[in-house]
Amino acid sequence: MPDLDPTALGQRLHQAGLRSTRAVLGVAELFDGAAAGWAPTHAEVADQLAQSGAPMNAVTLYRLLDRLVAAGLLARHTAPSERAWRFRWLGTGMDERASTAAVPHFECDACHTHFPLQDADAPTQAVADALRRTLAEYGHQAARVDLAVHGTCAECRGDAQPYP
Repeated sequence: MPDLDPTALGQRLHQAGLRSTRAVLGVAELFDGAAAGWAPTHAEVADQLAQSGAPMNAVTLYRLLDRLVAAGLLARHTAPSERAWRFRWLGTGMDERASTAAVPHFECDACHTHFPLQDADAPTQAVADALRRTLAEYGHQAARVDLAVHGTCAECRGDAQPYP
């Protein structure tokens, strides 16, 4: 696992009130070792765990994924066309500002790959800040702002081009 920092992971889990169990670490390693942009459903995570020789009870996995979302290690979004949730690895290296910052990305509706838009500029951040301020005016506290553009990626369209 090139990116998984066990110390940072342990700290994030501890801050969220979670223990570094074999199940937690196994799921974190699965996401961390996956291709960039991998955003599986619960069933796809369960299949991957079973294939790697570490099957997990469905309810246990649902609860674990929810806990990892609460810990800020995974992002969860609804895939309405599938009537399912998809999960995306956020990793362990985020600071407090990054956990609430807008994370713009493009999601392919065909293959469900997420492509981070690394060149998010000041206007994008201004939109996210305006949304947080508006919510605060109503007494809400935003945990994060997730900005996504949906469509079909070049590879699924048959026009594959290298992604930066």
